[in-house]
Amino acid sequence: MPMPDSFAYDVLEYPSHVHPQMHPSRLAAIARLHGIAAASPTDCRLLEVGCGDGLQLVTLAMAYPRSRFVGVDMSQAAIARGEAIRARLGLDNLQLVAADLLEWNAGPVPYDYIVAHGFYSWVPDFVRERLLALCNQAMAPAGIAYVSYNALPGCHIRRMVWEMMKFHARDIDDPRGKIEHAQGFLAWLGHDALPSKLVYGEVVRHEARELLSRTDSSVLFHDDMAAINQPFLFSEFAAQARRHGLAYLAEADYFEMNDKVLESAEARERLSTLAGDAPLLKEQYLDFLKGRRFRQTLLCHERIPVQRDPSMPAALEMDVVAQLRAEIPEGTAPDLAAGVAIRFSNADGAALVIDHPVAKAALTLVGEAFPGPVAAAELLQSARKLCASDAAVDDDAAVLAHTLTAAFQMGLLLLHCDAPRFATQAGEHPRTSALAQLQLDTGTDLVTSLRPSMVRLDSRLALELVRLLDGKRDRTAILHDLSQRMAALPMPDDAGGETFQPVEWWQQQLAGKLEDGLQQTARMALLAEE
Repeated sequence: MPMPDSFAYDVLEYPSHVHPQMHPSRLAAIARLHGIAAASPTDCRLLEVGCGDGLQLVTLAMAYPRSRFVGVDMSQAAIARGEAIRARLGLDNLQLVAADLLEWNAGPVPYDYIVAHGFYSWVPDFVRERLLALCNQAMAPAGIAYVSYNALPGCHIRRMVWEMMKFHARDIDDPRGKIEHAQGFLAWLGHDALPSKLVYGEVVRHEARELLSRTDSSVLFHDDMAAINQPFLFSEFAAQARRHGLAYLAEADYFEMNDKVLESAEARERLSTLAGDAPLLKEQYLDFLKGRRFRQTLLCHERIPVQRDPSMPAALEMDVVAQLRAEIPEGTAPDLAAGVAIRFSNADGAALVIDHPVAKAALTLVGEAFPGPVAAAELLQSARKLCASDAAVDDDAAVLAHTLTAAFQMGLLLLHCDAPRFATQAGEHPRTSALAQLQLDTGTDLVTSLRPSMVRLDSRLALELVRLLDGKRDRTAILHDLSQRMAALPMPDDAGGETFQPVEWWQQQLAGKLEDGLQQTARMALLAEE
């Protein structure tokens, strides 16, 4: 099946992005929790289907030079952009291929990971079948596949608005024209077009406003106005995978499997009765109860034994990452005494109350290390020292393993196998990644961190500072050059116009703020290890 001359992703570029949830360090952690000896990302082979410009793969190839990464996409324009980045960065362990998946040959060497994000729901049935067949045929025995897709029942609601948008723009051929018509229609729906007293009106108005809030209009075009956009019941997807010898392992966002989202104990008990010992049935009923509209499902070979309950000791062999805070009075330190309960929480609203000294000390240390990872084995030693534990090491280890696993299940923290390393403090000669520098050279203010994640530099000062962090300048040189650059840039004045400030003014302004700026850059995970 030859690639069409007017492939939509060549006509209108899809925004470049990374998806941390399909990072192999996270996939390996979940697999090992369930008894599968998944390959370490430091020495693996990973294939991404529908890779776009390959930004995700670029970050992996930089972080894990001994591993091999391959990306396949039908968009020749996207692959050309990615190949230019690959060549500039000298990444010999990355291959990007413009090809039709139906015709592409995966070769004889199996892949430890096969990932496909934003692909499955947007391609015809026979391409979906090809993807699942590829996962079965080209995946190593302990391999893991990641497949995301639009899910039901939640997409029933959004599909109403999708169909309305597409109908409204049905006679427009130009993609930009389609987007403008769709956005105008969404604005009308979200304002006063719908009856205010009907539930239908409330639902459609909410969906219209949410779609209109998308920051990149090309996402609206490719994702929501696509000719093919097929949501699935989880049970349907699981059956499709099973026909190709693949079995359900878990969700990439691990907390999504936790039934604690159901506030009522009676509801959780009823769910347990309905699902019995069938984890797939539980997942389907959870989707019904939550109105699930998107899934990021992990698959393994059907013949591989899966331990359904997570192995808590396995958590002690992993890295831990979390932006945590102890909910205690400001300016005080956590009370690590036994029996004193402390609530730890994150920005997503997940929380856990614990009273064990080692567990409290460990979560405190994890929060202090963010955005960097902490090896759980080192965490155990440091936590015991911090709280002066006199308990047996094995007892404290069991408590920590239980705490980490429970916190992972509820979305309070992340577990990784060999998470990417980067500087969490600005050193003597701070250096941002070559990828971030390359991205800034294109004029964007959106760069890729080393976690990886997408980070927006929200001021001209931040942009110029990051540009100067090339590993060659110390703080004196950074202050001098940053002042020179800022002095050359116009700044808004009180009268609504623009003015320039001299170099000396900038040096005075920045002298006491430079260190904070450097450490903020480190907190955004933009600094490489020196």
